[in-house]
Amino acid sequence: APTPTLLGVGVIDDVRKAVSTDLKREDSILYLVGDTARELGGSQYYKMMGYIGNSVPRVDAAYGKRVMTGLSKAVGSGIVRSCHDVSEGGLAVALGEMAFAGALGMDIRLDMACAPSAQERLETFRTLFSESNTRFVIETADAERFEKAMRGLPIWRIGVVTGDKHFRIRDASGKLAVNTNIDRLRDAWKKPFGEI
Repeated sequence: APTPTLLGVGVIDDVRKAVSTDLKREDSILYLVGDTARELGGSQYYKMMGYIGNSVPRVDAAYGKRVMTGLSKAVGSGIVRSCHDVSEGGLAVALGEMAFAGALGMDIRLDMACAPSAQERLETFRTLFSESNTRFVIETADAERFEKAMRGLPIWRIGVVTGDKHFRIRDASGKLAVNTNIDRLRDAWKKPFGEI
């Protein structure tokens, strides 16, 4: 029988192979999957800054299918511990949600002009808050197998999971851009719900 598909993309046929968004283990390696572009038009960042912007995220269905198919295979092979989509709020929000959901910290470096792929250097705020489509943060214990599974697709090793509650992001030059703890991130994330 053919593998079940959702919109033409393979899906996991065994729910035991599914992964959640919360970080699982100290010393895991973190990757960003997918290209980040200068697409902040209509973003949460621009909304917060009082801007609108005209560079809204564009969808490339063929590219999206390739990325989703590769990522589905990696998840199905058991090498992905956790995975979070990068969407509303961009990379910064996805990383924060993974960290406080798993009660683990992370050290991130935004120097993505390194192997196995090259990414256009963007300003730190664009890298953190762009809402470009078809991007994911994944946690793995096996960098070699993950890179092999994703060969030919845009991926960048961006950091590691730490056993403490520190949440650090360094820009492309190594300068500390964010230095906080996951409890503060969680409290800030939950604050808008307090008025509901």
